[in-house]
Amino acid sequence: MSVNSEWRLAAYKELVSYLNPFFSIYLGDYCRNCRQVIGRLPEAVEESIDLLEGVYPGCCHRGAGDIFRLEGEKPERAYLAPEIVIGLQSERQQKLLPLSGAGGGSYSFRRHRDGALVKGAHCCYFAEQGCLLGDLKGPLCIDFICPPMRSDLLVVCAGDDCLVGPEHDFLFIYRSLAIISYDDRDEVERDLELFRRRLQALKERCRAFLAERQSQSLYSLFSD
Repeated sequence: MSVNSEWRLAAYKELVSYLNPFFSIYLGDYCRNCRQVIGRLPEAVEESIDLLEGVYPGCCHRGAGDIFRLEGEKPERAYLAPEIVIGLQSERQQKLLPLSGAGGGSYSFRRHRDGALVKGAHCCYFAEQGCLLGDLKGPLCIDFICPPMRSDLLVVCAGDDCLVGPEHDFLFIYRSLAIISYDDRDEVERDLELFRRRLQALKERCRAFLAERQSQSLYSLFSD
């Protein structure tokens, strides 16, 4: 891997490392209770199911961790830089080799609407204890939040979508990943600093919101 590739991959992993604790503390409960969260969607009644086998994967469906598209970016910047993808895949192989067979698996459910039996597969990095990737997650894994999550965060932030980011780009992560992929080192460092500040501001909003309501969980507050 070239020196250029190394610092871009390091910058990518740095951004993911900032996000992981935030997801764990403030959004993890939503993912652990995915089916209940889905139940808040307008189409939930029509798409209600009985899980028959495995774990309902939510966003962690087959192939999700290997989607490197950057939604909403210009065509020439619409995918994570190839050198970053190569570096991620190489480090994933090294990290997951001792865990062979720990991820993936299948699930099935019966759909109420038409009685159809639906079978599917989890992301190959999806395990009982959660995602196996750590700071090697893919762009979709760190960018996507479901509509109920986003709606609740907007309440926390008093409707400030400039902080939460647009529907397709939570915290403007895709924009940051395009900068990490294609811009010079100084610009990448500037954007990482801006991202740290934006994320810190969101953390402080969440912390204050929970403290005011004497709660430990956004999920429990909004699911009552």
